[in-house]
Amino acid sequence: MLLSQLTYFEVLARERHFGRAAASCFVTTSTLSEAIRKLEKEVGSPLVNRSHSAFQGLTHEGELVLTYAQRITADQRHLEEDLAAVRGELSATVRVGVIPAGTGWAARLLDRIAEAHPRVRFDLRAGLRSEEIVEGLRAHELDAGIIHTTPEGVRGQRVTTVGSVRFTVVGVPALFRERFGSVPASLSGAELSTSAVALLSPGMLAREEFNRAMSEFDVQVTPVLDSDAVAALLSSAEEGRWFAVVPEWAPLSDRLCAVPLEDPEVRLSIAVSRLDTRPVTSVARAVDAAAAEVAAEVAAEVAAEMAAGGASS
Repeated sequence: MLLSQLTYFEVLARERHFGRAAASCFVTTSTLSEAIRKLEKEVGSPLVNRSHSAFQGLTHEGELVLTYAQRITADQRHLEEDLAAVRGELSATVRVGVIPAGTGWAARLLDRIAEAHPRVRFDLRAGLRSEEIVEGLRAHELDAGIIHTTPEGVRGQRVTTVGSVRFTVVGVPALFRERFGSVPASLSGAELSTSAVALLSPGMLAREEFNRAMSEFDVQVTPVLDSDAVAALLSSAEEGRWFAVVPEWAPLSDRLCAVPLEDPEVRLSIAVSRLDTRPVTSVARAVDAAAAEVAAEVAAEVAAEMAAGGASS
């Protein structure tokens, strides 16, 4: 059993197409297909369901082999990265998954990593759900993730809480004035429930937390638009027909203004997550160090804001 066979098989499982998998591996389709057939012969079981040589999914044995293939190829990649680090400088491509509310946090994390390790490159995959990021980490498709998290964390993963994000209501000023007479200092859930609103998609942890917070205040908000992308929510709000509930960090165009959401306030913890493995890889140590640095910076910023507030009162 060759490492190249496992690599081809892992890519085929991800691409779900022989031609695309071959192109991704920079080999011909016949080369990849022959490597997969040799792997099947060695393990003694069919791994791929085929129809006229087309990929039709993995067999039960294929799913089992894929789990090991992902682990083995990840270990090989981490070994190469760790050897480079031992020789003096970490050189790797760090793959980071990010939830819609985590883009700003990802920028801070990647900046700290890049500052400490100039030869590191990044593959940023935005707009994912926390659950998708957790599964991507378990499948060794991601090295780190910016996720929402609960106090109990995520089993099998090292989670570092770096801060939180509050959700605000955005819209064009004319819509605020039409609905409320002026652009208010804040909006309540009850006021939002009688307005046309765009929200993050059902099933996303941010949406679930929004629904939970509203339920605690006995408020029901029925959106006219759901989207898994913050950018799509902002674009819809710019048209002036409805408001959008988005993270407070979201970059707004000149056409939009943001109003804090209160009663209830919807705030979610933001954390950096990675697989909790032994030994700890060089990439994992770099992620941990950067996450700790960001968390310390945020804590200092919060303390300074509280001190400034106390002094002004």
